[in-house]
Amino acid sequence: MPYTVQLGGCGDPGQYIHWTPNYVNTFDYDTTKSQFGPAGKLFVREWARLRYGVFEEHGYTGADSAFPTFYRSGSAQQSADMVPNVCSNIPVDFTVDYGCGVDPQTGLYDSNCMYSFPDTFKPTSSILSDNRMLSSAAHFCDDDPSSLHKHNREAPTKQNAVCDTQSVWSVISKHADFAGNNNPPATIANLNPTFTIVRVLTGARYVLVTDVSGSMSSYNRIGRLNEAARRWIKYDITEGTSLGIVKFGTSAMMLSDLTAVNDNTRQQLMDKVPDHTEGSTCIGCGLQIALDILEPGGKGGVIVLVTDGLENEYPYIEDMYPQLIDAQVQVVSIAFGDDAEDEIEVLATKTNGKSYFINDDGNDDELNDAFTGSLTYQPAVPSEELTVLLFQEKYKNGNKFEDSVSVDFTIGRNLTFRVDYTNRNYIVSFSVQSPSGQVYNQVTYDNSAKLAYIIIPGLAEEGEWRFTLTVNSAYSQDYASVIVTSKSRTDSAAPITVECSVPSGTVVENAAVMPVRLVAVVTQGRNRVIGANVIAHVVRPDSADQVIKLEDTGVGADTTKNDGIYSRFYVALNITGRYTLVCEVNSTQGTYIDDGVTIQQRTTMGNFERVQSGGAFRVEIPMATTYPPSRVTDLKVVAMQVDQMSLTIEWTAPGDQLDVGTASAYQIKYSTTFDSLMDDNFDSSSSVQFGSQDIIDGSMQPLESGSKQRVSLRLPSTAENTTYYVALRAINNNNVASNTSNVVSVQIVRVKPPPTQPPTTTTQVPPTTSSSLTVGCDGVLTTSSGLLTSPNYPGAYINNYNCQWTIQVDPASKTNLTFSHFDIESPFDYVEVYDGSSVSATLLLKHTGSTVPSAFVVSSSNAMLVRFVTDSTGNYFRGWRATYSVA
Repeated sequence: MPYTVQLGGCGDPGQYIHWTPNYVNTFDYDTTKSQFGPAGKLFVREWARLRYGVFEEHGYTGADSAFPTFYRSGSAQQSADMVPNVCSNIPVDFTVDYGCGVDPQTGLYDSNCMYSFPDTFKPTSSILSDNRMLSSAAHFCDDDPSSLHKHNREAPTKQNAVCDTQSVWSVISKHADFAGNNNPPATIANLNPTFTIVRVLTGARYVLVTDVSGSMSSYNRIGRLNEAARRWIKYDITEGTSLGIVKFGTSAMMLSDLTAVNDNTRQQLMDKVPDHTEGSTCIGCGLQIALDILEPGGKGGVIVLVTDGLENEYPYIEDMYPQLIDAQVQVVSIAFGDDAEDEIEVLATKTNGKSYFINDDGNDDELNDAFTGSLTYQPAVPSEELTVLLFQEKYKNGNKFEDSVSVDFTIGRNLTFRVDYTNRNYIVSFSVQSPSGQVYNQVTYDNSAKLAYIIIPGLAEEGEWRFTLTVNSAYSQDYASVIVTSKSRTDSAAPITVECSVPSGTVVENAAVMPVRLVAVVTQGRNRVIGANVIAHVVRPDSADQVIKLEDTGVGADTTKNDGIYSRFYVALNITGRYTLVCEVNSTQGTYIDDGVTIQQRTTMGNFERVQSGGAFRVEIPMATTYPPSRVTDLKVVAMQVDQMSLTIEWTAPGDQLDVGTASAYQIKYSTTFDSLMDDNFDSSSSVQFGSQDIIDGSMQPLESGSKQRVSLRLPSTAENTTYYVALRAINNNNVASNTSNVVSVQIVRVKPPPTQPPTTTTQVPPTTSSSLTVGCDGVLTTSSGLLTSPNYPGAYINNYNCQWTIQVDPASKTNLTFSHFDIESPFDYVEVYDGSSVSATLLLKHTGSTVPSAFVVSSSNAMLVRFVTDSTGNYFRGWRATYSVA
C-alpha cells in the first residue's frame, strides 16, 4: 500500500510518498480498488499528508495500538455502544466481524476486533478515514459547526492525537495554499491530472561558491577551506558528477566551468580551489555566476555556498531568491564563524537545501561533515555504491589512542580507515586489527589533503575491528580525526543508513512558537530498523555539547511507534545563534530489521554503528520561559472492576518541558459528558478531579519522560450503564499545564459479547481422529467470499496442529486471500498458501511471526490451499485471520 513518510508533527510537511511497486502494477485491478479505494482519492489522501501534515482518521488492530478499531461514542446518533473508529459525516452503519470478543479486563471489544460496512453505507467524508470509505468519500472532516462534514473529536484517531483534536480541514486551511482566502473553491472543467516523470540520466551537478573576502584570513579559514575542499574533490565526489568552482569577494569569478569528475580531472579541479583572500563580500555575485554555470544544463543542481561574513555588496541574497527558486537549485550553506551572514540559513530553507556551521574554536570534522553532507543531494546512488559512515572521532592530548568499530552483516566492501591530521609530523603510526587478529599497518599518506588511510582488501570480516593511533605529543596544538567508512556487503543488499535532521528547517525564528524536533531515520533500504540506540549531540552557540536520546515510542516528538523514525524535542534554545547536530546510532540486544513481509530478523542483527551529521540550525529569538509538558496521546483503559467501581488507566509520561525531564504533577479528571473535558471545560466544575483518596493501586506522581505509568482509581457508585470519560493534564515545575490528553471512556457494567457477522463458508468436513487435526480441518470453501481463522481466534491456538483448507471458487475465477491479523510463534509455527488444491502446487506464501503480510495473495486458478502448522510448545499468541474473495 502507498504510504507517506512524515518526520514532523501536525502541519509539518512530509518527506515523500512511496508508491509501492505492487500497487503501481495493480492499482486498476478490482481487488486493489476494493482493498485500498479509488487510486485518485488515495493520491489525494497521501498528498494531504505530504503537503499539509495531517494524519489518518481510523484505528488499527493490535494490543499495542493507541488508536483502536472501536471506541465508545458519546454521540446520540450512534445506537451501538461500541462503534468503528472513523470520521464520518453520517452515523456509521457496520457489522462486527466474526471472531470478535470482549476483553474481560476493560469491558471493550478486544484489540483484534474488526468491522465491515454494508453496501448501503455511503459517507461523503472523510478521505483520511478507512480505505473502504473512499469509494464515496470526497471531503475532509471540518471543525466548522455549520459544515456538513463535522469533525469527530471523540474518535481516538492519530489525527486527533497529533493535532490536538483539530480537524483535517482546519489544519489544511491554515496552510499558505489556502490562508487569507487563497485558492477559493472553483469549478474546474478538466480534472485530469498531469504527472511529470523525472529521471536523472546523468550525474549530479555541483557548483562550489567560496568566499575569499578579507575576513576569511581570520582563524586560517581560507586555508582550512582549501584543505577540506581538496579532500572532498579527491575522495568523496562520485565519478561522473559535474563540478564548477566560483570565488567571490567584491565581485565574483568563475574558476572552473562544469567539469565531469574523474581520475583525470580531480587534480586540476583541486588546484582551482582558492587559497588566498581579497576584497569585500558579495554573496549574490557568487550565486549569480553559479546560476549562469548551471543554466545551460537545464533546471536543478546544487550550490555549495561557503562564507564567513556579512554581505556588503549588491546583489544581495534576497535579490537572488526568484532566480534560484525558478531554476530549482538547492543551496547547501556553510557558515564559517559566528559572524557569517544570517540570511544564508534562510536561503537554504527556501531552496530545500541544508545548513552547516563551522565553529572557529572547533575542528575540521565539522567542515568535512558539511562537504560530505552536501552529497546527499546527488541522484539516488545504487546500494552497492553507497558509502556509509561508521565511526568518527577526534583525538588530542595524548600519545596513543585505541578504539574499535563494528562491521555488521550489511557492509564490508571498501572498508576504509582514514586519519585526517593538522600536521603530518603529529602522526607517528597507525594500524588496524581484524576480528580474527590480522594486522594492517601499510598506511598511505596524502600530504596535500592532510590525510592518511588504510583500505582493507576484499570483503571485510564481520565483527569488532580495532585500531591504534600513535601521535607525537610534542605537537600539543595538533590533533587527528579517525573516520571509518564502508560500502554494502553485497550488490543485492542495502546497508543500514541514518538520516539526521531538523525537519522544521534551518531557521528557528521564535523558539517559543516553534519547538525544535530532532529526528533520525534508521533504515536498511526501505526496511525499518527497530529498537536501535539513537543519540543526538547538539553543540550550542556557547560550545556546550548536549546529549539527547531519541525515541521511537510514538509519544512526544515521535508521531509513530516502531517506524524506524527516532525523535525528541530539543528545549535548551535559550541562546541566540547557530546550533549543530550529529546523530550516533548503535544496536542493542533487541534491535531488529522489520521488512514488513518476512520474519523479523531479531536474531541476526548483531552489532552495528553509524554516525551522521544533521547540519545546523539558527535561533533568532531564544526561549525566554519554559515549554509546557507534551500532551499525552496514548491514555487508555487497561482494566475495570465492576465490584469495586474502579478503573485502571495507563499512559506514557510526558516531560517537564515537552518530552524532556519529569513533570511535577498530574490532573486526572472524569465526567459523564465528553465535552466537559475538552478545552477550557477541563478547568470547570463540570468535571471531577481524582484525588489521593481515590487511588486504589499505583501512583499519580509523574515519572521520567517516556516511562509507562499506571494507576487504579475509584469511581462513584451510580446507576448501571453510566459511561465515564477520563482525561488528564501534566503540570510542570513552573505550574504550566499541558494540553488535555486524549479522552478515554469506561462503562462499569458487564458487557455482552457483540453480535458478529458469521463466516461465509460451506459446511466443513468432520475432523479425522488424528491428534494433529481439529474441527475445521480439510474443509472445502466454495462460496465467492469467506473467512478463515486459526482455531480459537483471537485466543491461543492449538499445539501440534497441521490443518489445511481448500478454497474452490467459480472455475473462471481466481482467488484473492488477504490477512488482516497475524500473531503466531516464530519461527516454529507458520502458515503456507499454495497455488492449487494440494501441497505439491506452487508455494505462494510462507509466513510466521507477528507482522501481517503486506500484500494479498492471488492464485492463478480457481483453487487455493491454506495450511497452518504448529509445534508442541505452549504459546500465548492470538493466531491469524484472513478473508478471501473472487479476484
